[in-house]
Amino acid sequence: MKKSAWIAGVGFLAGAVFFALTFGYLQKTGTGETVLDPTVARAETAKVEGFNFTHLVKRVRPAVVKVISESIVERGGSVFNDDFFDRFFNTPRRRERVSGVGSGFLISADGYIITNNHVVKDAVKVRIGTIDRKEFGAKIVGTDPKTDLALLKIESKGLAFIELGDSETVEVGEWVLAIGNPFYQDLSVTAGIISAKGRQLGAAEYEDFLQTDASINRGNSGGPLVNMEGKVIGINSAIIAPTGGNVGIGFAIPSNMAKKVIADLKKEGRVIRGYLGVRISEINEEEAGDFDLPQGGVLIHKVEENSPASRAGLKVYDLITHIDGKKIQSLNDLKTRIANLNPGDVIELRVKRSDKVLDVSVKVTEAPESERFRPGGEGSSSMDLGMTLEKNSPALAREWRLRTSRGIVVVRVERGGIAGQNRIREGDVILAVNRTEIDSVREFRDILSEKRPGSSVFLYINRFGDEFFIRFSLPE
Repeated sequence: MKKSAWIAGVGFLAGAVFFALTFGYLQKTGTGETVLDPTVARAETAKVEGFNFTHLVKRVRPAVVKVISESIVERGGSVFNDDFFDRFFNTPRRRERVSGVGSGFLISADGYIITNNHVVKDAVKVRIGTIDRKEFGAKIVGTDPKTDLALLKIESKGLAFIELGDSETVEVGEWVLAIGNPFYQDLSVTAGIISAKGRQLGAAEYEDFLQTDASINRGNSGGPLVNMEGKVIGINSAIIAPTGGNVGIGFAIPSNMAKKVIADLKKEGRVIRGYLGVRISEINEEEAGDFDLPQGGVLIHKVEENSPASRAGLKVYDLITHIDGKKIQSLNDLKTRIANLNPGDVIELRVKRSDKVLDVSVKVTEAPESERFRPGGEGSSSMDLGMTLEKNSPALAREWRLRTSRGIVVVRVERGGIAGQNRIREGDVILAVNRTEIDSVREFRDILSEKRPGSSVFLYINRFGDEFFIRFSLPE
Protein backbone atom coordinates (compact mmCIF):
# COMPACT_ATOMS: atom_id res chain seq x y z
CA MET A 1 0.00 0.00 0.00
CA LYS A 2 2.74 2.41 0.95
CA LYS A 3 4.67 1.45 -2.19
CA SER A 4 1.66 2.06 -4.46
CA ALA A 5 0.92 5.37 -2.74
CA TRP A 6 4.56 6.41 -3.24
CA ILE A 7 4.37 5.51 -6.95
CA ALA A 8 1.10 7.43 -7.31
CA GLY A 9 2.64 10.46 -5.62
CA VAL A 10 5.65 10.42 -7.92
CA GLY A 11 3.34 10.03 -10.93
CA PHE A 12 1.21 12.98 -9.82
CA LEU A 13 4.30 15.14 -9.30
CA ALA A 14 5.69 14.23 -12.76
CA GLY A 15 2.32 15.01 -14.32
CA ALA A 16 2.21 18.38 -12.60
CA VAL A 17 5.69 19.24 -13.84
CA PHE A 18 4.79 18.18 -17.43
CA PHE A 19 1.57 20.24 -17.28
CA ALA A 20 3.49 23.29 -16.08
CA LEU A 21 6.12 22.93 -18.78
CA THR A 22 3.61 22.33 -21.56
CA PHE A 23 0.90 24.85 -20.70
CA GLY A 24 2.69 27.33 -18.50
CA TYR A 25 3.81 29.29 -21.55
CA LEU A 26 0.24 30.10 -22.53
CA GLN A 27 -2.01 32.80 -21.19
CA LYS A 28 -5.54 34.05 -21.83
CA THR A 29 -6.18 37.52 -23.23
CA GLY A 30 -9.13 39.68 -22.25
CA THR A 31 -10.98 38.38 -25.34
CA GLY A 32 -10.43 34.78 -24.35
CA GLU A 33 -7.93 34.16 -27.15
CA THR A 34 -4.97 31.98 -26.25
CA VAL A 35 -1.65 33.54 -27.19
CA LEU A 36 2.02 33.02 -26.44
CA ASP A 37 3.28 34.66 -23.30
CA PRO A 38 5.53 37.42 -24.72
CA THR A 39 7.85 37.17 -21.73
CA VAL A 40 8.93 33.67 -22.74
CA ALA A 41 11.89 33.39 -25.12
CA ARG A 42 11.15 31.76 -28.46
CA ALA A 43 13.97 29.23 -28.02
CA GLU A 44 12.49 28.07 -24.72
CA THR A 45 9.00 27.82 -26.22
CA ALA A 46 10.19 25.73 -29.15
CA LYS A 47 11.87 23.21 -26.84
CA VAL A 48 8.55 22.02 -25.37
CA GLU A 49 7.98 18.47 -26.57
CA GLY A 50 4.67 18.05 -28.41
CA PHE A 51 4.12 21.80 -28.69
CA ASN A 52 0.65 22.61 -30.06
CA PHE A 53 0.57 25.23 -32.84
CA THR A 54 -3.22 25.62 -33.04
CA HIS A 55 -3.37 28.95 -31.16
CA LEU A 56 -0.67 30.37 -33.45
CA VAL A 57 -2.37 29.14 -36.62
CA LYS A 58 -5.69 30.67 -35.57
CA ARG A 59 -3.96 34.00 -35.07
CA VAL A 60 -2.00 34.24 -38.33
CA ARG A 61 -3.92 32.12 -40.87
CA PRO A 62 -6.69 34.71 -41.51
CA ALA A 63 -4.04 37.10 -42.91
CA VAL A 64 -2.85 34.62 -45.56
CA VAL A 65 -4.47 34.95 -49.00
CA LYS A 66 -4.70 33.15 -52.32
CA VAL A 67 -3.24 35.11 -55.25
CA ILE A 68 -4.86 34.26 -58.58
CA SER A 69 -3.05 35.80 -61.54
CA GLU A 70 -4.27 35.80 -65.13
CA SER A 71 -1.93 36.31 -68.07
CA ILE A 72 -2.05 36.00 -71.84
CA VAL A 73 0.38 33.68 -73.60
CA GLU A 74 1.04 33.07 -77.28
CA ARG A 75 0.67 29.51 -78.57
CA GLY A 76 1.74 28.03 -81.88
CA GLY A 77 -0.93 28.45 -84.52
CA SER A 78 -0.26 25.13 -86.27
CA VAL A 79 -1.60 21.73 -85.39
CA PHE A 80 1.99 20.74 -84.52
CA ASN A 81 2.25 23.50 -81.89
CA ASP A 82 5.91 23.88 -82.90
CA ASP A 83 7.64 27.28 -82.77
CA PHE A 84 10.09 26.44 -85.57
CA PHE A 85 7.31 25.19 -87.83
CA ASP A 86 5.22 28.30 -87.13
CA ARG A 87 8.11 30.69 -87.87
CA PHE A 88 9.09 28.83 -91.05
CA PHE A 89 5.57 28.92 -92.51
CA ASN A 90 4.68 32.28 -90.90
CA THR A 91 1.69 30.66 -89.20
CA PRO A 92 -0.43 33.13 -87.18
CA ARG A 93 -0.09 32.52 -83.45
CA ARG A 94 -3.07 32.29 -81.13
CA ARG A 95 -3.32 34.03 -77.76
CA GLU A 96 -4.70 32.25 -74.74
CA ARG A 97 -5.62 33.45 -71.26
CA VAL A 98 -4.08 31.30 -68.52
CA SER A 99 -4.28 31.52 -64.76
CA GLY A 100 -2.04 30.48 -61.90
CA VAL A 101 -2.38 30.36 -58.13
CA GLY A 102 0.16 31.46 -55.55
CA SER A 103 0.12 32.77 -52.02
CA GLY A 104 0.49 36.08 -50.24
CA PHE A 105 -0.24 37.72 -46.92
CA LEU A 106 -1.69 40.98 -45.66
CA ILE A 107 0.69 43.37 -43.90
CA SER A 108 -1.84 46.09 -43.09
CA ALA A 109 -5.52 46.39 -42.20
CA ASP A 110 -6.13 48.53 -45.31
CA GLY A 111 -5.21 45.85 -47.80
CA TYR A 112 -1.49 45.83 -48.66
CA ILE A 113 -0.27 42.34 -49.59
CA ILE A 114 3.19 40.85 -50.07
CA THR A 115 3.79 38.07 -52.59
CA ASN A 116 6.50 36.93 -55.02
CA ASN A 117 7.20 38.77 -58.24
CA HIS A 118 7.08 35.49 -60.16
CA VAL A 119 3.52 34.90 -58.90
CA VAL A 120 2.19 38.03 -60.66
CA LYS A 121 4.76 38.42 -63.43
CA ASP A 122 3.06 39.24 -66.79
CA ALA A 123 -0.35 39.29 -65.09
CA VAL A 124 -3.11 41.26 -66.83
CA LYS A 125 -5.47 40.66 -63.91
CA VAL A 126 -4.91 39.69 -60.27
CA ARG A 127 -7.56 38.49 -57.84
CA ILE A 128 -7.24 37.83 -54.10
CA GLY A 129 -9.12 35.17 -52.17
CA THR A 130 -9.38 35.41 -48.37
CA ILE A 131 -10.03 32.83 -45.68
CA ASP A 132 -13.71 33.80 -45.46
CA ARG A 133 -14.11 33.09 -49.21
CA LYS A 134 -14.33 36.73 -50.23
CA GLU A 135 -12.67 37.75 -53.48
CA PHE A 136 -11.13 41.11 -54.37
CA GLY A 137 -9.56 42.59 -57.46
CA ALA A 138 -5.96 43.59 -56.71
CA LYS A 139 -3.75 46.37 -58.00
CA ILE A 140 -0.03 45.68 -58.51
CA VAL A 141 1.59 48.55 -56.62
CA GLY A 142 5.08 47.56 -57.68
CA THR A 143 7.39 44.63 -58.36
CA ASP A 144 11.08 43.98 -57.78
CA PRO A 145 12.53 41.17 -59.93
CA LYS A 146 15.94 41.64 -58.27
CA THR A 147 14.57 40.15 -55.02
CA ASP A 148 11.48 38.40 -56.48
CA LEU A 149 9.07 40.46 -54.37
CA ALA A 150 5.83 42.24 -55.26
CA LEU A 151 3.42 44.53 -53.41
CA LEU A 152 -0.32 44.32 -54.12
CA LYS A 153 -3.29 46.34 -52.81
CA ILE A 154 -6.96 45.51 -52.37
CA GLU A 155 -9.65 48.00 -51.42
CA SER A 156 -10.95 47.01 -48.00
CA LYS A 157 -10.55 47.94 -44.33
CA GLY A 158 -10.31 46.19 -41.00
CA LEU A 159 -8.50 43.19 -42.45
CA ALA A 160 -6.44 40.71 -40.44
CA PHE A 161 -2.72 41.19 -41.06
CA ILE A 162 0.68 39.88 -39.94
CA GLU A 163 3.67 41.90 -38.79
CA LEU A 164 7.10 41.51 -40.38
CA GLY A 165 9.59 40.30 -37.79
CA ASP A 166 13.37 40.58 -37.48
CA SER A 167 15.00 37.89 -39.63
CA GLU A 168 18.45 38.90 -38.37
CA THR A 169 17.70 37.28 -35.00
CA VAL A 170 16.51 33.98 -36.49
CA GLU A 171 18.61 30.99 -35.44
CA VAL A 172 19.21 27.65 -37.13
CA GLY A 173 17.02 25.05 -35.45
CA GLU A 174 14.22 27.49 -34.66
CA TRP A 175 10.62 26.34 -35.19
CA VAL A 176 8.69 27.95 -38.08
CA LEU A 177 5.35 27.53 -39.85
CA ALA A 178 4.79 27.85 -43.61
CA ILE A 179 1.29 28.80 -44.76
CA GLY A 180 0.05 28.92 -48.34
CA ASN A 181 -1.88 27.27 -51.16
CA PRO A 182 0.18 24.32 -52.47
CA PHE A 183 -1.36 22.46 -55.41
CA TYR A 184 -4.64 24.41 -54.94
CA GLN A 185 -5.00 23.16 -51.37
CA ASP A 186 -6.04 26.45 -49.81
CA LEU A 187 -4.36 27.73 -46.65
CA SER A 188 -2.34 24.63 -45.84
CA VAL A 189 -0.08 24.84 -42.79
CA THR A 190 3.22 22.98 -42.42
CA ALA A 191 5.77 23.06 -39.61
CA GLY A 192 9.54 22.70 -39.57
CA ILE A 193 12.73 24.41 -38.50
CA ILE A 194 15.22 26.85 -39.96
CA SER A 195 17.79 24.59 -41.61
CA ALA A 196 20.35 27.22 -42.65
CA LYS A 197 20.83 30.94 -43.30
CA GLY A 198 22.50 32.98 -46.01
CA ARG A 199 21.81 30.64 -48.92
CA GLN A 200 22.33 31.76 -52.56
CA LEU A 201 20.62 29.99 -55.46
CA GLY A 202 21.36 32.26 -58.43
CA ALA A 203 17.62 32.80 -58.92
CA ALA A 204 17.65 36.56 -58.22
CA GLU A 205 20.22 39.32 -58.13
CA TYR A 206 19.95 39.91 -54.37
CA GLU A 207 19.72 36.73 -52.31
CA ASP A 208 20.16 35.82 -48.67
CA PHE A 209 17.68 32.97 -48.33
CA LEU A 210 16.57 31.26 -45.15
CA GLN A 211 16.46 27.49 -45.71
CA THR A 212 13.71 25.48 -44.05
CA ASP A 213 12.45 21.91 -43.97
CA ALA A 214 8.85 23.06 -43.49
CA SER A 215 7.04 21.57 -46.49
CA ILE A 216 6.85 24.09 -49.38
CA ASN A 217 5.43 23.16 -52.78
CA ARG A 218 4.17 24.79 -55.97
CA GLY A 219 1.54 27.32 -54.90
CA ASN A 220 3.28 28.16 -51.62
CA SER A 221 5.26 30.93 -53.34
CA GLY A 222 4.64 34.30 -51.73
CA GLY A 223 3.25 32.88 -48.50
CA PRO A 224 4.63 33.65 -45.03
CA LEU A 225 7.21 31.76 -43.00
CA VAL A 226 6.15 32.53 -39.42
CA ASN A 227 8.09 32.23 -36.16
CA MET A 228 6.71 31.29 -32.77
CA GLU A 229 5.89 34.92 -32.01
CA GLY A 230 3.46 34.97 -34.91
CA LYS A 231 5.66 37.29 -36.98
CA VAL A 232 6.76 36.78 -40.58
CA ILE A 233 10.51 36.16 -40.79
CA GLY A 234 10.51 34.98 -44.42
CA ILE A 235 8.57 34.95 -47.69
CA ASN A 236 8.46 31.43 -49.15
CA SER A 237 9.93 31.57 -52.65
CA ALA A 238 11.73 28.47 -53.93
CA ILE A 239 12.41 24.78 -53.40
CA ILE A 240 14.91 22.19 -54.55
CA ALA A 241 12.71 19.40 -55.88
CA PRO A 242 14.44 16.67 -57.93
CA THR A 243 11.27 14.57 -57.65
CA GLY A 244 8.90 17.43 -58.46
CA GLY A 245 7.62 17.57 -54.87
CA ASN A 246 8.95 18.72 -51.53
CA VAL A 247 12.08 16.98 -50.28
CA GLY A 248 12.61 19.18 -47.23
CA ILE A 249 14.72 21.92 -48.84
CA GLY A 250 12.77 25.16 -49.19
CA PHE A 251 13.87 28.77 -49.26
CA ALA A 252 12.39 32.02 -48.01
CA ILE A 253 13.37 35.65 -48.57
CA PRO A 254 14.33 37.17 -45.18
CA SER A 255 11.85 39.67 -43.81
CA ASN A 256 14.57 42.27 -43.25
CA MET A 257 15.36 42.25 -46.97
CA ALA A 258 11.66 42.59 -47.75
CA LYS A 259 11.12 45.57 -45.42
CA LYS A 260 13.06 48.07 -47.52
CA VAL A 261 11.77 46.68 -50.81
CA ILE A 262 8.15 46.91 -49.70
CA ALA A 263 8.58 50.38 -48.18
CA ASP A 264 10.12 51.66 -51.44
CA LEU A 265 7.45 50.03 -53.61
CA LYS A 266 4.72 51.53 -51.46
CA LYS A 267 6.22 55.02 -51.53
CA GLU A 268 7.92 55.21 -54.94
CA GLY A 269 6.57 52.30 -56.96
CA ARG A 270 10.16 51.10 -57.43
CA VAL A 271 13.12 50.11 -55.27
CA ILE A 272 15.85 52.68 -54.63
CA ARG A 273 19.16 51.05 -53.76
CA GLY A 274 22.51 52.30 -52.61
CA TYR A 275 25.48 52.33 -54.99
CA LEU A 276 29.18 52.12 -54.22
CA GLY A 277 30.62 51.82 -57.74
CA VAL A 278 33.08 48.95 -57.40
CA ARG A 279 33.46 45.52 -58.92
CA ILE A 280 34.47 43.00 -56.31
CA SER A 281 35.42 39.36 -55.80
CA GLU A 282 35.81 37.08 -52.81
CA ILE A 283 39.19 36.01 -51.49
CA ASN A 284 39.66 32.31 -50.81
CA GLU A 285 42.18 30.85 -48.35
CA GLU A 286 44.86 30.24 -50.98
CA GLU A 287 44.60 33.76 -52.41
CA ALA A 288 44.68 35.26 -48.94
CA GLY A 289 48.01 33.54 -48.34
CA ASP A 290 49.47 34.52 -51.71
CA PHE A 291 48.63 38.19 -51.28
CA ASP A 292 49.23 38.38 -47.52
CA LEU A 293 45.59 39.28 -46.93
CA PRO A 294 43.35 38.36 -44.01
CA GLN A 295 40.71 35.75 -44.69
CA GLY A 296 37.28 37.30 -45.05
CA GLY A 297 36.37 40.45 -46.89
CA VAL A 298 36.10 41.22 -50.59
CA LEU A 299 38.73 42.49 -53.02
CA ILE A 300 38.12 45.48 -55.31
CA HIS A 301 39.21 44.73 -58.88
CA LYS A 302 37.62 47.76 -60.56
CA VAL A 303 36.54 51.22 -59.39
CA GLU A 304 33.95 52.87 -61.64
CA GLU A 305 34.74 56.39 -62.80
CA ASN A 306 32.93 59.26 -61.06
CA SER A 307 31.43 56.85 -58.53
CA PRO A 308 31.11 57.16 -54.73
CA ALA A 309 34.05 54.75 -54.41
CA SER A 310 36.33 56.78 -56.69
CA ARG A 311 35.43 60.03 -54.94
CA ALA A 312 36.22 58.43 -51.57
CA GLY A 313 39.66 57.31 -52.81
CA LEU A 314 39.10 53.56 -52.92
CA LYS A 315 41.52 51.73 -55.22
CA VAL A 316 41.95 48.46 -57.09
CA TYR A 317 43.38 45.73 -54.77
CA ASP A 318 41.83 47.33 -51.68
CA LEU A 319 40.34 44.63 -49.46
CA ILE A 320 37.07 45.69 -47.76
CA THR A 321 36.75 43.89 -44.43
CA HIS A 322 34.09 45.87 -42.48
CA ILE A 323 31.10 48.17 -42.98
CA ASP A 324 30.30 50.47 -40.05
CA GLY A 325 32.35 48.24 -37.76
CA LYS A 326 30.61 45.01 -38.80
CA LYS A 327 32.70 42.32 -40.49
CA ILE A 328 31.95 41.43 -44.12
CA GLN A 329 31.01 37.75 -44.34
CA SER A 330 30.94 37.36 -48.14
CA LEU A 331 30.63 39.14 -51.46
CA ASN A 332 26.87 38.70 -51.27
CA ASP A 333 26.86 40.17 -47.77
CA LEU A 334 28.58 43.37 -48.96
CA LYS A 335 26.40 43.61 -52.06
CA THR A 336 23.17 43.24 -50.09
CA ARG A 337 24.16 45.66 -47.35
CA ILE A 338 25.11 48.35 -49.86
CA ALA A 339 21.86 47.81 -51.76
CA ASN A 340 19.84 48.28 -48.54
CA LEU A 341 21.29 51.77 -48.07
CA ASN A 342 19.58 54.95 -49.24
CA PRO A 343 21.19 57.54 -51.50
CA GLY A 344 23.00 60.07 -49.32
CA ASP A 345 23.82 57.59 -46.54
CA VAL A 346 27.43 57.81 -45.32
CA ILE A 347 29.18 54.58 -44.37
CA GLU A 348 32.57 53.76 -42.86
CA LEU A 349 34.52 51.09 -44.71
CA ARG A 350 37.55 49.42 -43.17
CA VAL A 351 40.04 48.67 -45.92
CA LYS A 352 43.35 46.82 -46.00
CA ARG A 353 45.69 48.41 -48.56
CA SER A 354 49.11 46.74 -48.78
CA ASP A 355 50.32 46.78 -45.17
CA LYS A 356 47.98 49.58 -44.04
CA VAL A 357 44.52 49.48 -42.52
CA LEU A 358 42.37 52.49 -43.46
CA ASP A 359 38.94 53.73 -42.42
CA VAL A 360 37.26 55.34 -45.43
CA SER A 361 34.01 57.35 -45.37
CA VAL A 362 31.83 56.90 -48.44
CA LYS A 363 28.64 58.72 -49.35
CA VAL A 364 26.55 56.32 -51.45
CA THR A 365 24.38 57.39 -54.36
CA GLU A 366 21.42 55.76 -56.08
CA ALA A 367 22.19 52.56 -57.96
CA PRO A 368 21.59 52.48 -61.71
CA GLU A 369 18.42 50.43 -61.83
CA SER A 370 16.07 49.22 -64.51
CA GLU A 371 14.12 52.00 -66.19
CA ARG A 372 10.66 52.11 -67.68
CA PHE A 373 11.82 53.76 -70.85
CA ARG A 374 10.64 57.24 -71.74
CA PRO A 375 12.94 58.77 -74.36
CA GLY A 376 13.62 62.50 -74.52
CA GLY A 377 13.67 65.17 -71.86
CA GLU A 378 10.96 67.38 -70.46
CA GLY A 379 7.55 67.07 -72.05
CA SER A 380 8.36 63.71 -73.63
CA SER A 381 6.20 61.51 -71.42
CA SER A 382 3.97 60.69 -74.41
CA MET A 383 6.93 58.86 -75.98
CA ASP A 384 6.48 55.78 -73.80
CA LEU A 385 7.63 52.60 -75.52
CA GLY A 386 5.99 50.36 -72.90
CA MET A 387 8.95 48.26 -71.90
CA THR A 388 11.32 47.94 -68.95
CA LEU A 389 15.03 47.56 -69.65
CA GLU A 390 18.01 46.41 -67.57
CA LYS A 391 21.71 46.16 -68.26
CA ASN A 392 22.68 42.57 -69.00
CA SER A 393 24.21 40.70 -66.04
CA PRO A 394 25.02 37.11 -65.02
CA ALA A 395 21.87 37.03 -62.86
CA LEU A 396 19.68 38.15 -65.76
CA ALA A 397 21.43 35.73 -68.09
CA ARG A 398 20.55 32.86 -65.75
CA GLU A 399 16.98 34.06 -65.23
CA TRP A 400 16.22 34.48 -68.93
CA ARG A 401 18.62 31.78 -70.23
CA LEU A 402 20.34 34.36 -72.43
CA ARG A 403 22.99 33.38 -74.93
CA THR A 404 24.92 36.64 -74.85
CA SER A 405 26.52 38.76 -72.13
CA ARG A 406 26.20 41.99 -74.13
CA GLY A 407 23.55 44.67 -74.44
CA ILE A 408 20.45 45.45 -72.39
CA VAL A 409 17.61 43.08 -71.56
CA VAL A 410 13.88 43.63 -72.03
CA VAL A 411 12.52 42.44 -68.67
CA ARG A 412 8.93 43.62 -69.07
CA VAL A 413 6.68 44.46 -72.03
CA GLU A 414 3.39 46.23 -71.38
CA ARG A 415 0.36 45.06 -73.28
CA GLY A 416 -0.70 47.54 -75.96
CA GLY A 417 2.58 49.50 -75.84
CA ILE A 418 4.81 50.37 -78.79
CA ALA A 419 7.24 47.56 -77.89
CA GLY A 420 4.52 44.92 -77.68
CA GLN A 421 2.90 46.06 -80.91
CA ASN A 422 6.21 45.61 -82.70
CA ARG A 423 6.77 42.04 -81.44
CA ILE A 424 9.47 42.93 -78.90
CA ARG A 425 9.38 40.23 -76.24
CA GLU A 426 10.53 39.85 -72.67
CA GLY A 427 13.96 38.22 -72.67
CA ASP A 428 15.01 39.99 -75.87
CA VAL A 429 18.50 41.51 -75.68
CA ILE A 430 18.97 44.83 -77.48
CA LEU A 431 22.53 44.90 -78.82
CA ALA A 432 22.43 48.08 -80.92
CA VAL A 433 20.24 51.07 -81.75
CA ASN A 434 20.49 52.62 -85.23
CA ARG A 435 23.78 50.76 -85.84
CA THR A 436 25.31 51.97 -82.56
CA GLU A 437 26.20 49.21 -80.11
CA ILE A 438 24.93 49.85 -76.57
CA ASP A 439 25.85 48.46 -73.17
CA SER A 440 23.55 50.39 -70.81
CA VAL A 441 20.02 51.73 -70.52
CA ARG A 442 21.46 55.24 -70.38
CA GLU A 443 23.10 54.80 -73.81
CA PHE A 444 19.79 53.56 -75.21
CA ARG A 445 17.98 56.58 -73.77
CA ASP A 446 20.59 59.06 -74.97
CA ILE A 447 20.42 57.79 -78.56
CA LEU A 448 16.64 57.95 -78.74
CA SER A 449 16.46 61.31 -76.99
CA GLU A 450 18.05 62.82 -80.10
CA LYS A 451 15.33 61.41 -82.37
CA ARG A 452 12.20 63.32 -83.24
CA PRO A 453 8.70 61.88 -82.69
CA GLY A 454 7.68 59.85 -85.72
CA SER A 455 11.25 59.02 -86.78
CA SER A 456 12.34 55.44 -87.42
CA VAL A 457 14.33 53.31 -84.99
CA PHE A 458 16.27 50.14 -85.83
CA LEU A 459 16.95 47.75 -82.95
CA TYR A 460 19.41 44.89 -83.35
CA ILE A 461 18.00 42.06 -81.21
CA ASN A 462 19.38 38.80 -79.85
CA ARG A 463 16.57 36.34 -79.08
CA PHE A 464 17.77 32.99 -77.75
CA GLY A 465 20.83 33.14 -80.00
CA ASP A 466 19.06 34.40 -83.14
CA GLU A 467 19.98 37.97 -84.14
CA PHE A 468 17.78 40.21 -86.29
CA PHE A 469 16.47 43.77 -86.72
CA ILE A 470 13.19 45.22 -85.50
CA ARG A 471 12.10 48.53 -87.03
CA PHE A 472 9.40 50.83 -85.61
CA SER A 473 8.53 54.53 -85.45
CA LEU A 474 8.63 56.62 -82.29
CA PRO A 475 5.16 57.79 -81.20
CA GLU A 476 4.19 61.31 -82.26
